[in-house]
Amino acid sequence: MTQPIQTGWGALATVVLFATLWNACSTEVDLTAPYDSIPVVYGLLELESDTQWVKINRTWLGEGNQLVAAQVADSSEYPAGSVTARVVELIPSGTGDIVGNELATGREWVLRDTVLENKSTEGVFFGPSQRVYFTSTLNDGLRDDMLYRLEATLPDGSDLQAVTSMVESSVGSINRPPPNLSSYKMGFASVNPDGTATYPDFPFQWSTSPGASRYDGSLAVHFEERHYADDALTLLDSIRERTLYLALGTRKISNPANLQTIDEPFECERLFTELASRLEGNPRIRRVLGRYDANSQMERAFDFELQVANQDLAIYLDVNESTNSIVQDRPLWTNIQGGIGLWASRTKLGVYGLGYTKQTIQHLQEGDVTAALNFCSPSPLSEYTCD
Repeated sequence: MTQPIQTGWGALATVVLFATLWNACSTEVDLTAPYDSIPVVYGLLELESDTQWVKINRTWLGEGNQLVAAQVADSSEYPAGSVTARVVELIPSGTGDIVGNELATGREWVLRDTVLENKSTEGVFFGPSQRVYFTSTLNDGLRDDMLYRLEATLPDGSDLQAVTSMVESSVGSINRPPPNLSSYKMGFASVNPDGTATYPDFPFQWSTSPGASRYDGSLAVHFEERHYADDALTLLDSIRERTLYLALGTRKISNPANLQTIDEPFECERLFTELASRLEGNPRIRRVLGRYDANSQMERAFDFELQVANQDLAIYLDVNESTNSIVQDRPLWTNIQGGIGLWASRTKLGVYGLGYTKQTIQHLQEGDVTAALNFCSPSPLSEYTCD
């Protein structure tokens, strides 16, 4: 999302000093540059999605407090119906040139604007409404072997465009945990006879996909929080479904065409330490780990997921990721011709509904680190059941 243009302290001091020396009699300094609105575009195509969404905003510069102006929708949004935009499918020529009109065009989708009421009201900009542009790809979905060009004409008659490739998507790219084994159980701990536990390293593994330049892995933990009004846990006050995500790391692919197998080891002790650090130990809260699958007679509580970025998105994330350097300025990277921003693609791979072993729930209940969290099993057959 666009940030208001602000003058740095060094530049501000230089301007003030120059103005003072040039005309000592004047006490007024105009720091407002000539108005120049720049389109700002953010769009991420998703192969599996039935609707594609794009943000097309603009920069602004005006008199007065820019923080106040940021709370006005018209500062950063174009008027309804004033932007004409479409997505055009390009057929690769095999020459490697993906820019311009030299490639043959295929299908196209017209973007329409709408207002969504889903924007956070926390921060500098107005909310919760936001104007976005969308098109349906439900009946004629995007293809991973094509390129896609965004084209837009703005109210002042100027044009912008950008081209991006797609990421090939296939759940078969994940090798471990096995995607086709519905009865697979994650063993995060082995409980010893003396009550202590040992923790294995679980090797998540996947094969890269054509067009993928970056993978961000995560482990989702699903559970239900039951809040009680009494210490005896007899008066149920409320129920809340929750999911915690454990980051598994980022892998960057220097040559997306060079397919390879990636191993990402996970220290299973992290499951217990992170749950303990991120959840409240409250005797009136009971946590049900996952849901019970009666057909397979197992509890399912975990998802392994990969967020996959194409080269354009990977570069953008690299340029803008946090750094410990004392130099905090970021170079401006954009692939929008006639504006700034990002036009890229992503996809998501995952193995969902993973189970867990008996010793995993046992250690959650009895281990010193997580005992106060009151985890239990949804299975009526388990000796660690909630009931």
